[in-house]
Amino acid sequence: MCLPLDDVAMVCWLKQQVRVLEVWREELACRPEIEIAMVTRLERHYAWLTSEIMRLEAPRRAA
Repeated sequence: MCLPLDDVAMVCWLKQQVRVLEVWREELACRPEIEIAMVTRLERHYAWLTSEIMRLEAPRRAA
């Protein structure tokens, strides 16, 4: 079963994932043994996800 990606519940779920990434980011910042590659991947995913949410919400803001 496929759900439309612009469904309100899906966007809400994606925003929850952004919050999870933000908490993970804060946790990683406190660790002295953190690998830069991991931080880079996390930041890349965070940027991609936030841009996708903005893209999905754009039609709603225009309406």
